Amino acid sequence: MKRRLKLIRAACMVLALCFAASTLALVSMGADESEGAKADCIFVPGMAVYGERKPGVGLQARLERALELWKEKRAPLIVVSGGNKGNFNESEVMVEWLRDHGVPGDAIIAESRSRSTRENAIYSAPLMHQRGIKRALIVSQNMHLPRVQICLHDEGIETINAPSKGTPSFDVVIPFAREALLMPLHAVRADRPFVAVASGH
Repeated sequence: MKRRLKLIRAACMVLALCFAASTLALVSMGADESEGAKADCIFVPGMAVYGERKPGVGLQARLERALELWKEKRAPLIVVSGGNKGNFNESEVMVEWLRDHGVPGDAIIAESRSRSTRENAIYSAPLMHQRGIKRALIVSQNMHLPRVQICLHDEGIETINAPSKGTPSFDVVIPFAREALLMPLHAVRADRPFVAVASGH
């Protein structure tokens, strides 16, 4: 019994250390690196769209930041990525929002099949490589940027963090815990087999 308790305590300690390490990495990796930086494109991963056919608060914050960077001529193209997760196709909603706000269609690249951060990168990277894109300003909430960064790096795209502004539409504690747990799995590509089974890649 005592031995079992010791093993449980040890396991809890390891989990706590992993969580703490992930949290520290999230804080450091998600920092804004974009001041004055230029890239070949601005990359915006999607968020599920429910209810009305328009971005929720979190996705709109990403799009507003991408629009700001594009207007500052920090990159000539905006890449939006997201499939049918929610009531509408994420990339279609993002393209509509950007065009309504003055971005011409030839400045937007849309990837419309992905259903996760890993797939955002897997499906978007070939489109980016075809256009000679090597470096991207990545736009998302601060806590999500490290996973976006990892996934794009795995597909051969250099990244610069450009966190979205404004207040997210969700409680920060649960998403932060989710990212802290998922990031180490993405770092060692432990999530990749599941994507391969689901997507055929």
